[in-house]
Amino acid sequence: MFNHCKHILLSQAVVVIQSTLIVLVLLSNTYAQSSVEPQILMEQTSKELIQAFMAKTEAIRQDPDVAHKLINDNLVPRINFKLMSRWVLGRNWKKATPEQQQDFIQEFKQLVVKFYSKALVDYLQSNELSEELITFIPFRGEIKNRYATVRSWVNPPNGSEPIKVNYDLYLSKKYGTWQVYDVTVEGISLVTTYRSSFKQIISQKGMDALIKELKDKTSNINSLGVKPEVAKKS
Repeated sequence: MFNHCKHILLSQAVVVIQSTLIVLVLLSNTYAQSSVEPQILMEQTSKELIQAFMAKTEAIRQDPDVAHKLINDNLVPRINFKLMSRWVLGRNWKKATPEQQQDFIQEFKQLVVKFYSKALVDYLQSNELSEELITFIPFRGEIKNRYATVRSWVNPPNGSEPIKVNYDLYLSKKYGTWQVYDVTVEGISLVTTYRSSFKQIISQKGMDALIKELKDKTSNINSLGVKPEVAKKS
């Protein structure tokens, strides 16, 4: 089941790289005001961040560690890994001990960071980033209970049809900033995809086994074979 989950995630890797790695890092303290919608926040800073990634393209191609550091420094603080972990584990979150919860958050974070740093490296080997990469859809509805969804289209570099990518955000009281806790690509939720796989592992082997498996997967991430192919609509 974990391999099935991995296959789905790999098929979405470049889409999420194109969107998540560029857009999730947009949530800076400079614009984190309660009166500013996350939609505006993203649009105001997207161009600047895209240019930053573009400026480091050659360095990333020469040294993959540049990508890992860039993601770890810019992406990790913009994701609410605790909230994401709670959603991923579902009912199993409350069943886990505090130590297991913390271990899961740490290993899950490391897996995500290494997975997408490799995907970014592979993508940039034969592709270029573009300032026309993302088109934001006008914000609809209201922000309720500090939750919001920002919608966008990712425009593939090969001229294929735009791909719908939604970002679920939460306004953190602790940090006073909007943070992403889920990304949905063409209706497929990152959190839901992981949840179905992790739930089965926990039911069969237990929480500690899942944490160990995450650690092992992170150690072997370079053998996952991420390919720079844009996911297409079925």
